[in-house]
Amino acid sequence: MKIFSKKAMSLLIALPLFAAITSFSAAAVSQTDAEKWSQDIDAYWRTLEEKHIDLYHQLTYKDFEREINSIKSQLPSLSHEEIVIELMRLTHKVGDGHTTIPLWDQKYQKFPLELKVINNEVLVTGSSNEYANLIGNELVAINGTPIKRIYELFAEVVPFAENDYSTPIRVAQYMMTAELLRGFDIINDEKDVEFTFKNLEQNFKYHLSASQNTQITQRINFKQKLPFKPYGGVDDDLWYGAADKGKTVYVNFEKYSSMTKMDEMSAELLRFVNHYKTENIIIDLRGNEGGDFFIGLKLAQVLVLANSINWKSGVYVMIDNETYSAAMSNASQYAQLLNATLVGQPTGSKPTGYQDMWQFSLPNSGLIVTYSKRMYRFKDGDKEAIFPDVAIELTAEDYMRANDKSLQWVIKDINTRKTHTLVQK
Repeated sequence: MKIFSKKAMSLLIALPLFAAITSFSAAAVSQTDAEKWSQDIDAYWRTLEEKHIDLYHQLTYKDFEREINSIKSQLPSLSHEEIVIELMRLTHKVGDGHTTIPLWDQKYQKFPLELKVINNEVLVTGSSNEYANLIGNELVAINGTPIKRIYELFAEVVPFAENDYSTPIRVAQYMMTAELLRGFDIINDEKDVEFTFKNLEQNFKYHLSASQNTQITQRINFKQKLPFKPYGGVDDDLWYGAADKGKTVYVNFEKYSSMTKMDEMSAELLRFVNHYKTENIIIDLRGNEGGDFFIGLKLAQVLVLANSINWKSGVYVMIDNETYSAAMSNASQYAQLLNATLVGQPTGSKPTGYQDMWQFSLPNSGLIVTYSKRMYRFKDGDKEAIFPDVAIELTAEDYMRANDKSLQWVIKDINTRKTHTLVQK
């Protein structure tokens, strides 16, 4: 990702703790609130130290203490949003993608756009009904601040960002949060904010307002055209379908369900596979941000009982930058247990790292803090991600045209080595 490079990030990390925050427009918290925040910060450190499996694996104790004292000394001059940002920044420095401040409990306001960072562009991929005409355009500035600068600020604080592949995903997810934009001094309030877009090399501006009730109703997605007829499953996020008279089965595994439901679906899937003598299995873990990897192992446990599957070259697992946490773990496990070929983009989390997330709330603000309870090693060495056996680059045009190149590659590979032809309809 050229414009959001590691070099740019390293320069930011070298800045003093509060150099990125220059806002004087937001009111500082009262003395009473500053004292409550001080209590919360003490509870934050004390609880993380007690519960995290290895809190000081990246920051030393002295570094952590210095960061804590620096935030507390600044409390009387900071706004609520700035305090939250500084706690997010420190939590990000812990260095694992499951120790975060995710803002789940905060009723923050969001602008009516959904974004994806693809190559050098921040692409609008979703919106409310009112702004559907903005979908497909590139976002280049907010209130005159270049998007590159905004990206750099958010990349220092966003939760669930574990490598260079998940960071763009999380920045895009959090960038439309009005309170964070205000805390970074990008906007003064959530009303009538100027957004600059680019289309066909021409810039144009829109004024948008944020709301707690923002609904994203229009989306573009490269996965929209699937040639598989659904046969069964749990819901829209976990189901299976087939093509080529059942010889190829596709499993859409975008979210985790309960162990009971996965057990039921897996048994149903095995009956289907045995009946149609299925030869090829495609497991799609793209967009799956995690859950309980033992539930994903249930699918593998059942599939290995199918004798008709081509265990030499007929199993594929599709992954991308959103394949995270347990989904990353399952991708690695499927590659081994099912002899699967991994197709797509690198995963958003590391195969050796901290997982098994739990959470607690700070006593006064109620701010939720998540932390890691386990350390897992799914690959030897210290790799940044699970990398695909077959790398497929994703472009903005793929979103615009609903062009699923990873699935197309899998289908082509199946067709080149068998007499059955998998026809897309």
